[in-house]
Amino acid sequence: MANTIPTAVSSLGDSFECIVLDSARVSTLSVASTSADTVHELGETTTLMMVSVGTEGSGVLVYRGDVFNGAKSWHLRPGDHPFNVAGGSRTLRFRAVDTATTTKILEN
Repeated sequence: MANTIPTAVSSLGDSFECIVLDSARVSTLSVASTSADTVHELGETTTLMMVSVGTEGSGVLVYRGDVFNGAKSWHLRPGDHPFNVAGGSRTLRFRAVDTATTTKILEN
């Protein structure tokens, strides 16, 4: 896969792919609304991503799909969050929890 490195992680030989920092693959979003979506489309070849949520507020809600569903959204608190995103919808929908929050996405 592009922009990944296979890495051994255990004495049993288990391995996973690490994402490589590539500034050309970083997107910056301003997630400002608690009721309207800020949308990001993942690249077709993206299998790994890191979401970095700013500290301006108490985080963002994220939903992967065509229509935001609050009951199935996930609260990402400020910090860095790695995800495997092989297969499935390529659409990420974000909403602010309380305050406009800068969110960065790094894709492999």
